[in-house]
Amino acid sequence: MNSSRYIAVIEESQVGFARRLVVEICQRIGSDETFCGKVAIVVTEMARNLVRHGKGGEIVIREVATPASSNLELLALDRGPGMRNIAECLRDGFSSAGTAGTGFGAIKRLSDRFEVFSQPGRGTVVWVRLCTASVSHAFESSGISVAVERETVCGDAWEIIETAGVLRAMVVDGLGHGPLAGQAAREGVAVFRSQATTGVASTLKLVDEALTKTRGAAGAIVELSPAKGLVTAAGVGNISMRLLNNGESKSFGCDNGTLGTGVPRIREFKQPWVHGSVLVMHSDGVKTRWTLKDYPGLARRHPGLVAGLLYRDFRRERDDVTVIVACHSS
Repeated sequence: MNSSRYIAVIEESQVGFARRLVVEICQRIGSDETFCGKVAIVVTEMARNLVRHGKGGEIVIREVATPASSNLELLALDRGPGMRNIAECLRDGFSSAGTAGTGFGAIKRLSDRFEVFSQPGRGTVVWVRLCTASVSHAFESSGISVAVERETVCGDAWEIIETAGVLRAMVVDGLGHGPLAGQAAREGVAVFRSQATTGVASTLKLVDEALTKTRGAAGAIVELSPAKGLVTAAGVGNISMRLLNNGESKSFGCDNGTLGTGVPRIREFKQPWVHGSVLVMHSDGVKTRWTLKDYPGLARRHPGLVAGLLYRDFRRERDDVTVIVACHSS
């Protein structure tokens, strides 16, 4: 399941906790000692930067399991002073805090993928992926799913499946919070996984039938088919689905109702796929009044960075939060 863990990093004493937690995750997924050591250095430097330069922030961790490898994605998020010259900050020996100035450069060198977005006065988002093996995909994608404070289980779930040049993405938001909401969300994703070639509306209808013994959920599915030049979507409840391109934002509608209650009609909505488009889906744990126009150049960056920034700036503090982002690689 694509759930994430987050760690508040406000002071130096929390740097060690962040390192230990991430290393434990590495060991649990069977990573070798070399990979765990590399991850430990990266998360340590990310956490130190949050304390020393970002005035505190948080680290979000996601395990990315595939048949070929088990990888990690790490986000460091702060609302500190930001950086005016990112290239200079990446140079070994540069420091604005009187330290050795090797941290930021080390993060980039040791990571398989590295992205940073910073605005003076608004903070910094750093996203990295560390891989045990490299696998090529037709799409780039990433996401965040974090439980509301004081809950150990997230009531949201999401999944992205790529098959033969087609991407299918799902977000499910179980009603309420906690384990029962999480159960409904996970069962919805399980149905989605089993229906790789079924139409999006038909798949949601199967989810509706499968969730009758749960508390129910909101859910949406989007299918991207660049070869056909088509995007197809269907949703029930309060799930946001947007397609971004060249500063324009097009939203897909959702039908009213709750999956698991016998939704009478689930419609499909279609829009043309335009090269360079970016798909953003999120639960109602993310406020809807956002625009990437406030973040120049962000739409062209890796989806993990986009998801991290939307999570940082638009999450609702009293709800589970899920946001996923995808784009075509070519």
